[in-house]
Amino acid sequence: MNEAETILESRPASDDELFYLKLARDEFAASLGRLEETAKYLVGAIGAVAGLVLAGLQVKLAVSQGQAAPATPLTWPFVLWGVSAVFAIFVFFPLPYRHYSGSPQSIRQKFVKARKVKWSLLLISTLAFAAGLLLAAWQF
Repeated sequence: MNEAETILESRPASDDELFYLKLARDEFAASLGRLEETAKYLVGAIGAVAGLVLAGLQVKLAVSQGQAAPATPLTWPFVLWGVSAVFAIFVFFPLPYRHYSGSPQSIRQKFVKARKVKWSLLLISTLAFAAGLLLAAWQF
């Protein structure tokens, strides 16, 4: 069966259009790296805050020497910070995204999926970290 070919009239892209197309591609590719860098900074912030609160708790326990060690009110903040750290680590952990190397569409779909997964993990990590901060502040 012979099917008639459809011929579309077009024009070459202008320099301005090419610039913005390249800018969009570069920005899209760079966003994945920025998510990973943000997660690394969040892991550092979690460690710093948890260390400061733990040091403050040790000072508080040392001041009240004669008493039995009380159950710490900071259990949930530490649990939330631990959850936050795990999700932040998963952001920069290399996840397997299988694609067809010769197919730009397959590569694009997997890149979009990777970006969505990493953004979601970073969001969960950030929310858990913030919730831990709020609970810790509420305890004092």
